[in-house]
Amino acid sequence: MSFHLICKICVLKQERADLLKCQSHGRKIHKNHFDWKVDIRSEFAKKVRASGLSNLFDSSFNIANKYLVNAFVERWMPETNTFHMTFGEMTITLDDVSTILGIPVVGNTIELPSSLSDKETFVTSTKLLAGALGITEEYAWDELKMVKGSSVRLEWLRQFFEDVKNTDGAEGIKYAVRAYLLFLLGCTLFINKSGTRVPVSFLHLLLDVDSVHTYAWG
Repeated sequence: MSFHLICKICVLKQERADLLKCQSHGRKIHKNHFDWKVDIRSEFAKKVRASGLSNLFDSSFNIANKYLVNAFVERWMPETNTFHMTFGEMTITLDDVSTILGIPVVGNTIELPSSLSDKETFVTSTKLLAGALGITEEYAWDELKMVKGSSVRLEWLRQFFEDVKNTDGAEGIKYAVRAYLLFLLGCTLFINKSGTRVPVSFLHLLLDVDSVHTYAWG
């Protein structure tokens, strides 16, 4: 079972451990129009692999076993950050994360800009989204306004990379890579309760496509 599948669990009613919603986007990630492995020789695929995050594709499950996840949740002790198993205590280490997910666990610290006022965040998110994905600020504004926040829909991101080609040029390919990596992060490491959106702020970490692999994503 992947690490992010265990950790991205939402308690639905009165924080009862037997009422869980397991967010798993494996089917969404593995659909043909999301499969960057279709043309492994493309510049897009090369940059995705070079990011160090491409293994999140392979470690995603199509179906989450709710009962298995629930068994782990019942044995998780937040006070000690350990699982209390019948044979003793155990926990998840960075080495486990690296082995299971295959992502970098050593490198630059992941740090996002400090929170701003709601209005400033909306304006800043609009400019960030437009600049990172190569779209107009009006288009970016409409998407943020639709979701009423500083997040974008995962499905909305699909259109920016599903038809990317080498003929799109270096900048066009970088736009598509940023959109795809944001989509991938929103489906795996940074799943939220909505299960359909991802915060725009993570684009700060994807602006320099060639440096994405230098972060300690674990």
